[in-house]
Amino acid sequence: MRFRFDHFDWIAPIYDRIIPRAQIETLIQYGKFPTEGRVLEVGGGTGRIVQEMNQIQTQIFVLDSSLGMLRVAQSKLAVNLVLGMAEHLPFAEESFERVILIDTLHHVVDAHQTLSECLRVLRKDGLLLIQEPDIHQWGGKLICALEKLLLMRSRLLSTDEINSMLSPLASEVTVYLGQHQYWIICRK
Repeated sequence: MRFRFDHFDWIAPIYDRIIPRAQIETLIQYGKFPTEGRVLEVGGGTGRIVQEMNQIQTQIFVLDSSLGMLRVAQSKLAVNLVLGMAEHLPFAEESFERVILIDTLHHVVDAHQTLSECLRVLRKDGLLLIQEPDIHQWGGKLICALEKLLLMRSRLLSTDEINSMLSPLASEVTVYLGQHQYWIICRK
């Protein structure tokens, strides 16, 4: 049996102190929050985004593959926490009004499968919100270099790569370029 080192279990206790504050205002604007129905954050880790969303949104679920990250989330949040893989979401079809992936997609094993699963659990006319570092800007390049140095399995994707995966599955895909990152808003 081969040991697999999980970077996120290791950094979970200090994650909220070393990772910058989430751009919650942008998420609220692009996601048209609050919304009726359930919201899923895939790769939600310690719940730093959901912690701020809790003030305006109910029925939030956080899924993460790191038990360490979910333990930190459990210590500070009263939301539905689920241990699982982004490529195999343990939810029925059309279960959520919104699905959120903030700094998550470049960490998954299979981005195409993850996006397919996110759209599977998203209701018709629901929104998939993706925020990722932009490899074409220096901030994205820095993140890529740091994560390679830390031997993480990260693979930063361009907006074109993600758009090509989403377009056959979605009714609308919109890209917003930001400072060192981009947002992709996908309507099912």
